[in-house]
Amino acid sequence: MGLLDFFSGKKDAPLLERLPSGSFTVDREGNVLTSTLPRSVPEASVREIGRTVMDAMSSARDANLPLGEFTIHYSGLRITAREQRGGVMIFLAPLH
Repeated sequence: MGLLDFFSGKKDAPLLERLPSGSFTVDREGNVLTSTLPRSVPEASVREIGRTVMDAMSSARDANLPLGEFTIHYSGLRITAREQRGGVMIFLAPLH
């Protein structure tokens, strides 16, 4: 039936997944300390986002451009990062 197969729950039907929403903190070494993200978010993805954010803040600091907070808007996801003592708090929110 085409479109109706999508909603039938068949094994081969694509799954709709919501974009993650929540926050997590990383320390200076990039280790995840706390997280409110759902368990469905792969740990490797969380570590990669944390490492990338830490690298961006480190590069800005090396260029004498202190970066206390920044926001990245993807097509469906907003990532906001705030520097804290010894680490970064990162917020993930789907765009509506």
